[in-house]
Amino acid sequence: MQAKVPQNVQMADKIVGPLTLRHMIIIGAGGGLAYLIYVILARTYYWEIWFPPVFIISLITLAAAFLRIYNVSFGKFLILLLESFLIPRKRVWRKADAEVLITGVLEQTKNKKNRRNKDKEEKAAQTIKKIKNISDILDNYGKDLPNQ
Repeated sequence: MQAKVPQNVQMADKIVGPLTLRHMIIIGAGGGLAYLIYVILARTYYWEIWFPPVFIISLITLAAAFLRIYNVSFGKFLILLLESFLIPRKRVWRKADAEVLITGVLEQTKNKKNRRNKDKEEKAAQTIKKIKNISDILDNYGKDLPNQ
């Protein structure tokens, strides 16, 4: 008995023609929003007022549903584009540490380490002063008292 082995399981199922469920949801939501704006604005305004927002929303909806840039969906492409603007591209490699650090983070890390070291040194100095005070008190405890 032979069994059929599914082929191309990574591809989404087609529901209506070439449209997948994802396409239909995006088109339904965007089309519904564009229609809602049309209905609200078309009652009282001329087409010059309602056409631009309806057109822009329709264009964004079609791009989100069908447009692929460098074989990446439009939504993911926008997220990657935003990430590339927010995260700096210039990186510095330090041979001593053998790690990649973002420019600017290196200086911040050094400043933090210096502050931590200074804080540790100050705490150590305060502890030493306290120990000296306690040892002085213990060393001189019986000397000030009159002999009994």
